[in-house]
Amino acid sequence: MPREMEDTRALFDGWAASYEQGLQNPQGPLEGHAVSLATAVRMLDIPPNAAVLDIGVGTGAFAALLDTQKTRICGIDLSEGMLDQCRSLHPNYELTVGTFTSVPFPDQRFDVVVSSFCFHEVEPAERLKACREVYRVLKPGGNLCLLDIMFASQTAMDRARQTLADHWDPDEEYALVGSLDDMLYTALFRSVHWMQTAPLHFACTAIRSKI
Repeated sequence: MPREMEDTRALFDGWAASYEQGLQNPQGPLEGHAVSLATAVRMLDIPPNAAVLDIGVGTGAFAALLDTQKTRICGIDLSEGMLDQCRSLHPNYELTVGTFTSVPFPDQRFDVVVSSFCFHEVEPAERLKACREVYRVLKPGGNLCLLDIMFASQTAMDRARQTLADHWDPDEEYALVGSLDDMLYTALFRSVHWMQTAPLHFACTAIRSKI
């Protein structure tokens, strides 16, 4: 059963100080974290001087990989603790509290929206709304890159749950690729492309339609 938002906020506030260290050798569903981030970056087409939003920015690990391309980085996160850590590491980023379903920026603000290992925190009933919110803040023709723990099928998820045993978090409800693909198209994203980046990770890129 998914956690309540306040429980998720408290979890990540408490995790913030040790988060970077914990990702040095992640276990369980996060295994392959660094490789997946690097692969997702290669999937992106980022124009010069792009305005980039990282949803669930955490301590800035994904955004930092995009910060070499003359980008202007904004980040949102549910956790003030994570944002404090990110500010200390990346003082040039524009950071504020926000979520997938409530992005505190105006329409068509960004050339690129990215997110890594955050989408599964969105309640399943709210995921289409989250896709539409991302669409809202992207410029026409803008690019989305979404990376997360995801599964090709319910069978694949059940197999992973059995394999990981104690490393599996029963409070998480991960997305299925086909279901999220449908949501992105319903939200009017097009040119959706999927890649498996690690045994339990998928990344997708998509383009906001120009209509």
